[in-house]
Amino acid sequence: MTLLAMPAPVHRAFTAAELTAIIDRIDAASSTGDLLATVIGAVYDTMLADLGLTTGTLPNGQQLDPRQFQIPSSQWQAITGAVTDRAAAWGTGPELAMELITMLPGTYDDPTAPVPDRPRTDWRPDQLHLHITRDAVDVIAAGTAHIQAIGAYYGLASEQHLRASTSWLAGLSRLLSMGFGADTRIRRDGDLSLLVHTGSGFTYALIFHGATRRCTAGDDCTATIADDGTTHALSSTSLIADHDHQPSFPLDAPRPGSWSLHS
Repeated sequence: MTLLAMPAPVHRAFTAAELTAIIDRIDAASSTGDLLATVIGAVYDTMLADLGLTTGTLPNGQQLDPRQFQIPSSQWQAITGAVTDRAAAWGTGPELAMELITMLPGTYDDPTAPVPDRPRTDWRPDQLHLHITRDAVDVIAAGTAHIQAIGAYYGLASEQHLRASTSWLAGLSRLLSMGFGADTRIRRDGDLSLLVHTGSGFTYALIFHGATRRCTAGDDCTATIADDGTTHALSSTSLIADHDHQPSFPLDAPRPGSWSLHS
């Protein structure tokens, strides 16, 4: 299959009426698959009309090359914004956003290109359904208690408490997002970690990364110190100095750390 032979790259702005028609077709899509096919067809059919072609009437054996087309960056953003808004109904906006980067035309700057001034539609479902297993509920309680212990030991204004509490809050807020669908299932993934399955099929984890207790008695000592006070080498080449080891945080203190998201 060969690329469509073009005398020169197609480089033009949509009219206000054309862009409105494209967005109307996007809003009328009934599924993720329909949405992707709709936006590709609407954009390229409009651009190919100048050549008397559509995506359905290309010469036999030929296909489009997005690199042969360019539209104003403001219109590109209006189209992709409409797509991700519509995809919010199914939680597939992030997935489609990545697809559109390679499938839509390139862009160029044109401050005069018309962009319809229309309100953005909130297509998200009315309710987010959270399914939290019993052991996941225990993890959430344990995470909150661990942050409270860090605050009580190191101080509420300490760097340890601020890092733990802000990362935990950000992670819990992510659980309430509809970006990946309105049906979220949460399971335990460790004493302070969670595994999340979203309605769109995307899975990620909210993981606690506890700080490693290290020796701070000298720059040449790289020993790690366990909760029972025993020392260990990070690797076969790590140096454990012969001295009284000073832990970077006390043996009886709550372990500092932070949470992060991992797909």
